[in-house]
Amino acid sequence: MRTVPDDRGGFALVLVLLALMVLAGIASAALAAGLGQLRAAGRAGRVLAGQAVATASVAEAIGGMRGQPVTLVGGPAVEVLRDTIEDGGSRRVLDLRIAPEFHLLMGEAWWDGGVAMRHARVVWWLDPEERTGGHRAVLEAETVVVAPGAAVRTDLILRARPGVPGCSRSPALARSFARPGPLVHGALPQPPEWGAGSDAPDFGPVRLGRFGASMLEALADTRLSGDGRLAPACPGCWSGLVYGSGAAHLLQEGAGVLVVNGNLTMGNGSSWTGLVLVAGDLMIASGSRVAGLLRAGGTLTVASGAEVDGSACAAAEALRRAASLARPLTLPGRASPGPVSPAGGPE
Repeated sequence: MRTVPDDRGGFALVLVLLALMVLAGIASAALAAGLGQLRAAGRAGRVLAGQAVATASVAEAIGGMRGQPVTLVGGPAVEVLRDTIEDGGSRRVLDLRIAPEFHLLMGEAWWDGGVAMRHARVVWWLDPEERTGGHRAVLEAETVVVAPGAAVRTDLILRARPGVPGCSRSPALARSFARPGPLVHGALPQPPEWGAGSDAPDFGPVRLGRFGASMLEALADTRLSGDGRLAPACPGCWSGLVYGSGAAHLLQEGAGVLVVNGNLTMGNGSSWTGLVLVAGDLMIASGSRVAGLLRAGGTLTVASGAEVDGSACAAAEALRRAASLARPLTLPGRASPGPVSPAGGPE
C-alpha cells in the first residue's frame, strides 16, 4: 500500500503566517496612527504655546516700552523686543505706526522649523508735536478774557526761545500755526481733544490725549504744593509733568507740562514755560508771564500787566521732556485688529 502525504500541517502553517502578517499590519497601522496623533498633539501644543508666548510678549512690550517712538507713519515696522524661549524657540515684537499716535504691536513666537504664531494689539502713544498741533490758538477756554493792558503775542509762535529749539519744520505744528495771523484765543476743542465724550468719565475734568486726571496725577514728576511752590524744586530747569489740584496758586518760575485739576492763579512775579492745562478757571495775574500754550475748562483771564508769549515750540518741548508720559497705553475694550494668521516664519 502506498502512503499519501498529509498537507494539512503546511496549510495550517501558511494560515498562521498570514494571520501574523495581518496582525503585524494592524499593529503597524495602529503605531503609525498613534505617532500621527502624537505629532498632531505636539503641533497643537506648539500652536497654543506659540499663541500664549506671542500674547505675553506684546503685554510685556507695552508694560516696558519707554521713550518716544522711532517708527513713522507709512514707514517699516521696528523690532522692539527679541529673545529666545525654551526648547529652541524664539519670540519678537514689532512696532508698526499706523497713525500719528496709534501703533500696531505685533508679537510672534516660533520654534526652529515651525510656523510663527502671532498676536497683535493697537496702542496709543503720545506724540509731542501731534499733541501740540491739536491746539488751534494760544489761549483756549470756555471763556477767554484779555484785559486792556495785557500782552498776548503770536508773532514768534514757531520760533526758537532761550532753551527752546525752533519748530517751524514740524508738519503737525505748521498745519496748526503757520497760517497767517495765528489765533490769539479760541473755544475749547471737542473730545477726544478735551472733555469726557464717550471715552471715560476720568477725561471729564482735564485730559491730555489718552491720559485722564487720575493717570496724570499718578505719573506726576513734580507737585504744585499748597504754598505755590514746586516740590521737588527745580529752579531754571524742566520739571517734567507737574500736577496740582483744588484752588492752586503758582508763585515761582517753572517749566514743563503744568496740569491742575481745579482752578489756578499765577501770581505776580511767577512765570511758566511750556504747556498749561487747567480743569477750571485760569487767572494770569498782573506781573506774571507764560511762554507756551494754555487751555482751561472754565474762564481764562489775562490781567492787565500780564504777558503771554505764544509758543508752540515751548509746549512741544515740555511734552518731549515729560518722560513719564512717553509710554504706550492700551485702549479700553477690544483693541485687537482681529484674528491674525500665522506667519511663514520670521524675516
